Amino acid sequence: MRQACFDYLSFGGVFTNGPIALLSGVNPHPLSLVVHFFAAAVFGVGCLLLPFPSPKRMLIAARLNSGASSTIFPVIKAEGVREMFFPANVPTHYRAPPAK
Repeated sequence: MRQACFDYLSFGGVFTNGPIALLSGVNPHPLSLVVHFFAAAVFGVGCLLLPFPSPKRMLIAARLNSGASSTIFPVIKAEGVREMFFPANVPTHYRAPPAK
């Protein structure tokens, strides 16, 4: 996964601007984090399977995909699925009901 992330960032352009904007706090959207995280994981799996998919490489690709999923799914759960994937439908703050 480390090599896949390094190779993904080495492309530059949008592949670098998105993750750097997340790290610097310029882009506060958590969905962008998920998109770039899975893009790097899919890129890593593609690099493993592209030249010649052997059983060993398929096993490594499955482990990479499993490791990426086990890393990002707790983040999605902690942030809230609704808040992460449908941010326009969630109010920015919750108010207490009016006192009677």
